[in-house]
Amino acid sequence: MQNTTLDSSFMTRLKQLVETRYGKDLHIRQLMDMSAIQPDQDTYLRGSDFHVPIKVNGSLLGTAIVPAALDLNAEKRQGVTQLIRMVLEPALYKWYLEQKESNLVEISKANFATENLHVFGDETLPSIDELLEDNSEDLAKGLSTDLVSHLIHLEGSTETTNKKVALQLHELTGRWAFVPFKDIKGQLHSSFDIAKMGAMTVFVEKIEELNPPEQELLLDYLREEHESDEPLIITSSSLSLEDLGKVESLATDLVDEASVNCFEVDRAPLTTQGLREVLELFFMKEPELT
Repeated sequence: MQNTTLDSSFMTRLKQLVETRYGKDLHIRQLMDMSAIQPDQDTYLRGSDFHVPIKVNGSLLGTAIVPAALDLNAEKRQGVTQLIRMVLEPALYKWYLEQKESNLVEISKANFATENLHVFGDETLPSIDELLEDNSEDLAKGLSTDLVSHLIHLEGSTETTNKKVALQLHELTGRWAFVPFKDIKGQLHSSFDIAKMGAMTVFVEKIEELNPPEQELLLDYLREEHESDEPLIITSSSLSLEDLGKVESLATDLVDEASVNCFEVDRAPLTTQGLREVLELFFMKEPELT
């Protein structure tokens, strides 16, 4: 699996420095909060939290957040900013390059059709604001990738809209690549082959057209327990669940999986906030109490 977080011992040392020098905690959001940055400000306050964007070569690699920082004067804010950037810029850039290399290796192994591939962090990825009607900044906040199921089924009358919603769900769950199942199915022979691709989204358009071996492959994957950094399967169909159940070539177990995790596209508001609420309500695990 890909390494999706910075080394914990490294982060512990940095947090200790900030705590010792400034009496503050420190949180890092990697490759998140992109549109939340104030374009005319090098650092900024959001409520009482002090945000320090980490940029290298024009790319935003993450944001360091110092909570409850209103009591830090300008000099201390400048000092904590210099400390954070001195340590995080090289570390995050190294992590970013490793992620890109790992992603490209997986792409080359699977022989993806790259014209249909959307890679997280790729500048050619279309903005979700161009896909749907919402201009909300909520998209940038991201969601936990800890899903109750690794399948989300989209039921909608228009194939184009279904795919646009699939892309937005992919963005909201913060996965590194979006690829159609038809482009990679020839390289997938087992549940393990799917799992090893990491935290990506596999889009299955027209679930009713899957042949029996393809259905069994997906069912094998869905029957197993998976980590949050393993693929999310998004299936879609213009047929209702009732009509899917009447497709003789479609496995009953697969229809059942789709029924449990179905999102009715035609009945939902196609906005970032609307999709976020549906995801959180139906598909995200409740945070564990500590």
